[in-house]
Amino acid sequence: MALNLWSERRSGNALSSLTRSSGQAVVEFTLGFLLFLVIAWIPADFGLAFYSGQLAQNAAREGARIAAADPALGSGTIPGQIWTTSCTMPSCSGTILNETAARISSALLPGATIAVTLDADSVPPATPKCDRNVTVTVSGNYNYFFYQLLAAMGHTVPNSTNIVRSTRMRWEHQWGC
Repeated sequence: MALNLWSERRSGNALSSLTRSSGQAVVEFTLGFLLFLVIAWIPADFGLAFYSGQLAQNAAREGARIAAADPALGSGTIPGQIWTTSCTMPSCSGTILNETAARISSALLPGATIAVTLDADSVPPATPKCDRNVTVTVSGNYNYFFYQLLAAMGHTVPNSTNIVRSTRMRWEHQWGC
């Protein structure tokens, strides 16, 4: 008989304590998991912003490399004036702009702007400068995801950062050089 009472008591306590502790465990897990997500997402968000800056720098460098070797870049320009063209992703046309845009993630830098600038040339018959440079600039806004969540909860925080990367290279096809 004593053995029977012991098993009844044990099963009754085990069932009631399991029922009470499982609800507590769910609440603790939920609160702990939310805290873990916040702690893990903040560095990941800043890492994505840094990665976006690196993508923009690499795109500007590749665009400048292509532009520096393009003999048709200066055609149709008036000597003594700076030549500039730009586009906003995704509507970029032209070899330099297309190649630069292909290296930028439209998800990380939506609506990024790409600008290609060729320095002014000396007006003929003046001595050529032989130092004309082409500059490719990539600029866009990275929108922080975590800050948008904080703004939804009523906090005033900056929700984006402006990323501007530029590369300047010597244009290889200058007259008289």
